[in-house]
Amino acid sequence: MAALTDDHQLAALGARRISTDTDPDELVLPEESGRRLGWIAGWLSQPPFVFREWGLSRYVDGGLRALFRGPPGTGKTMAAVALGRSTERPLLRIDLGAVTSSTVGDTEKQVQRLFAAAHEEGAILLFDEADDIGHLLRRIEPFEGLAIIAADSAANIEEDALSRIDVMVDFPRPDETAREALWRKLLAAVKLPQADGLNIGLLAKHELSGAEILRCIRVASSLAATDDKPLDMDLLQSAAAERLAMRGECSQCSQSP
Repeated sequence: MAALTDDHQLAALGARRISTDTDPDELVLPEESGRRLGWIAGWLSQPPFVFREWGLSRYVDGGLRALFRGPPGTGKTMAAVALGRSTERPLLRIDLGAVTSSTVGDTEKQVQRLFAAAHEEGAILLFDEADDIGHLLRRIEPFEGLAIIAADSAANIEEDALSRIDVMVDFPRPDETAREALWRKLLAAVKLPQADGLNIGLLAKHELSGAEILRCIRVASSLAATDDKPLDMDLLQSAAAERLAMRGECSQCSQSP
């Protein structure tokens, strides 16, 4: 679907296009989470008039509200990208701070302009790191497309907010089996020579999120390219150890008085 609103106009509305090559089969998620993503993709494939024919438009708006819940780096944004790619719809990430103005009237106008731009392109809206989920759900009720709210697994969801959510998809931290699958998928995508005997099982022992594994491979690949050598276990293990050390340092800083 062609873009009708340029990037500068979107930025003024607090929105930014997200575009990567992520396909649904690249996601590593629990079976139930994958099944619920399939529900959402199925909804996106239905033409708008179907909802009127079902007769439910008398009771609820035409939009779909999905809550993606899980710790940082577990694939919430990647799943939203994959949904957009599989259904040929653009994905817009919304900066809640930029949308919310100091005056109620200005905020409502900004939100209406954002919805109009998204409607023109058939875009999916991704609201990331939402705190007050209930307030946000009430604010986006007029939007008739797919709105995804990404929140931490510890986010408090009140009963009123839960009643406004159509689909909730959990994104847990990957277990060792999932980590091994992530390492394999991501390393398979690297277009660099790789040393023989990469021990993927050993790499999967490191308790890293999907995003952290990706960044480990990026760092190790960069070092391999700089030294004009194959990507090997030493580089990957060092990158993983550095990532774990980085997390530990951040944790200590957050606990300091």
